[in-house]
Amino acid sequence: MIILKTLKWCNCFSYGKDNELDLQSNIIVQLVGENGAGKSTIPLLLEEALFNKNSKGVKKVDIVNRNSPKEGYKITLDFEVDDKSYSICVNRKTSIKVVLLCDGEDISSHTATNTFKTVENVLGLDFKTFSQLVYQSTTSSLQFLTATDTNRKKFLIELLNLDNYLTLFDNFKDAHKDAASDVSASKGSIDTIKSWIRSNPITSTTKKELLELPGSPEELISERALIQARLDNIKDINNKINLNNQYRNQLNEIAADELTKVTEEPEGIADLRTEMATLKSLSAQATLVIQKMDKLGTSCPTCLQEIQESKVVELKNEQTSIIKGNNHRSKEILGVVTHKKTQLKEHEEHQKIIQKFEKFSSLVDQNLPQITEDKTELDSKVTSLNEKISDKENEIRDISNQNAAITKFNTELDYLTSQVKEFKLKLLLEESNLKRNNDVYANLEVLKKAFSTNGLVAYKIENLVKDLEDLVNEYLAELSDGRFGLQFAITNDKLNVVIADEGKDIDILALSSGELARVNTSTLLAIRRLMSTLSKSRINALFLDEVIGVLDDEGREKLIEILLKEHELNTFLVSHGWSHPLLSKANVIKTDNTSRIEWQ
Repeated sequence: MIILKTLKWCNCFSYGKDNELDLQSNIIVQLVGENGAGKSTIPLLLEEALFNKNSKGVKKVDIVNRNSPKEGYKITLDFEVDDKSYSICVNRKTSIKVVLLCDGEDISSHTATNTFKTVENVLGLDFKTFSQLVYQSTTSSLQFLTATDTNRKKFLIELLNLDNYLTLFDNFKDAHKDAASDVSASKGSIDTIKSWIRSNPITSTTKKELLELPGSPEELISERALIQARLDNIKDINNKINLNNQYRNQLNEIAADELTKVTEEPEGIADLRTEMATLKSLSAQATLVIQKMDKLGTSCPTCLQEIQESKVVELKNEQTSIIKGNNHRSKEILGVVTHKKTQLKEHEEHQKIIQKFEKFSSLVDQNLPQITEDKTELDSKVTSLNEKISDKENEIRDISNQNAAITKFNTELDYLTSQVKEFKLKLLLEESNLKRNNDVYANLEVLKKAFSTNGLVAYKIENLVKDLEDLVNEYLAELSDGRFGLQFAITNDKLNVVIADEGKDIDILALSSGELARVNTSTLLAIRRLMSTLSKSRINALFLDEVIGVLDDEGREKLIEILLKEHELNTFLVSHGWSHPLLSKANVIKTDNTSRIEWQ
């Protein structure tokens, strides 16, 4: 049993400091206030204190009182679980601090998150179940009764916490789809492998033997090299003989009388030539002196003394006289040389013949024969050897090509044999995978159907609605003095709501507002009671929001009677203004944008 004792809070929503609500002292408390006063926020404070979240999804920044945001907010809840006293204090400013006490001992964790996990373990229920047990409104029950079949089932699924079933269904559905893909993939792989094996038959399993290569033509090549060397030697000798014969012919062309003829250079010709060269040199020097004299000024460039013009003229005359004398003598020498020119020419030509004879005499090798050696036979042998070598090389090349083809065939045979073996193993593996995937697919098909809304979920809902129907009718009998009854009819997997008015079936929408309020209230109380049974957790506190407002006076009195009979339940009736004179009453008053609770 979970007993919520005392709730204290500061700066939460529209409330200011030091607010407190006793949750266990009164069987029924009327929580009265105007719209916006803050009545419906109290269950949210319970949720925040125990689970650090609320069912309306209000953000933490919006929980703190907007008039004093810097102070943050604080919530303290005292409660009891299985005869152990607990107290939790949530203090939030810029960060959150949570303290959890058990019989006065601090059992808080190092982090707020872990402390809230400890609270959830202590309570033995989750946030969703707690919220459904503590807070109920006519809106939820009315939506359930008038909703479509799909939404009505969705409500019951949430009520039963069957979301996990649907999650499992989605998981099995996805897994079933993946299994179908795996089956298809396995079939595709099998077809591909079989097709490859059919397209690559092994026609022969026997390897071909390599052919023996003939001997290398090295001996023939060596023999050819020797003959070629002889041919090269004969060629050199024949070239020398031919050249030597040319020299002999040159000698033979020289007449014998030319060799015996004696000619001498004319007497004194050499001295005359020497003298003439000397005269030319002296004339050149005299000419140079005259040129320098012409370039001189009136003074010497070296000693800077004045030069006498008479001396210059005297010197130039001397040099001019030398030049005239040399020219006269040169003419005389030229006359003598001209006179002896024929004799000189004859002597020079004879000397040339003598030099030519001496030259070719030195070049002629008398040891060389005059006839060249015949190399026709050797050329023929080389040609024959070239043919034999070419034939041998062609034979070797052909056999090498054949062996290359044989090697390629053997390699391809080995590869193909290996591939076929490998693909056959893959085929066995894929066939095994296909069997396994088919089994998985079949099993997932069963599980998918089992966890679908028409499977286990439908079965649980069908059993649930029977219990819910009994509880609704139990409350409805009291609220309507036995006039109305409710039945959940399942037809073609659809959940329909049937109302009986004194035994006659009518549409729920045909009920008056007062009649519908009784049905909704009965359903609301039945759902809460069923939730308490299903969760195996009982909580003393129950907030009924705006339930009173939809009932007439007779219905309200009946509801009070029913609630007074609820054992171990402290009910808070949230309303705008209706109150029962015999019940405890707490007014939620809001002034200057700040709410507070005043007990009456």
